[in-house]
Amino acid sequence: MNTTKYISILLVGTFFVVSCKKMPPQLLLPSEEIVLDNVAYGIDNSQKMDVYLPKNRNEATKTIIYLHGGGWYLGNKEEIREGAIYFQQHGFAFVSIGYRLTRTAQNNIHPAQMDDIASAVNMLISQKTTWGISGTKLCCWGGSAGAHLAMLYGYKYNTDKKIKAIISTSGPTDLTNTTLINSTIGGASIGGMIESYIGQPFAANPQAWRDASPVFFINGQTVPTMFIHGTVDSAVPFAQSQSAFQQLQNAGVASFLEPLANVGHDLVGTNWADLLPKIITFVNTYAE
Repeated sequence: MNTTKYISILLVGTFFVVSCKKMPPQLLLPSEEIVLDNVAYGIDNSQKMDVYLPKNRNEATKTIIYLHGGGWYLGNKEEIREGAIYFQQHGFAFVSIGYRLTRTAQNNIHPAQMDDIASAVNMLISQKTTWGISGTKLCCWGGSAGAHLAMLYGYKYNTDKKIKAIISTSGPTDLTNTTLINSTIGGASIGGMIESYIGQPFAANPQAWRDASPVFFINGQTVPTMFIHGTVDSAVPFAQSQSAFQQLQNAGVASFLEPLANVGHDLVGTNWADLLPKIITFVNTYAE
């Protein structure tokens, strides 16, 4: 479930990307675009993030925190680099977070990834003055499995409302759903990926699967959410976003659904020229 390459493909072919300066922390001039690679927020090798700071930033500059896809066991923070530069050039700070993956010797099952997000967010906030950005205007965006993590953190663990808004691209919202469990991508079982993430089969502990499903934590205090999802996604059914969107609507929460007609999980055929301005408007409106 890896959807982070879509912006990279788009930007390579469509946008002129200017090389950003990479500078040591003591030279983080607010007037310059700066990239800080592999900023550690923990001791594990996976606990690093890439930070893209826009020029002319100040204490009101909003930050988009990105979580890559990959079925919770694949993918990396570098996959969104061209997309990160696009948003950087449009005045946003962009932070792409690496997190501990499943199916490793360390057995990084849920909620390890929630702990990673919390640590990364706290690190970002602690550096707001050094980086010259706001420590409160934060939006969390994820693709596929990363979207699930963004929603779960934002809905269940974000009790202090440090994250003000969520964007989900092709994200699973209900891990207990039979259709999702029985889906595949590239011949690999989605249910098997979820089992690796939870650490137990559904039959052995259905409550654990429910407890890791964002849709069950929606209420009137849930942060505004934007869903972007292909209508013919065979890996994560479009109905996953539809259901969460409807529940947010019923709870009176600002929520938006962008159905991508005849687009699958790989997002091929997406009209990004139309969609990217909507994403920018959403972040500007709700990451307050």
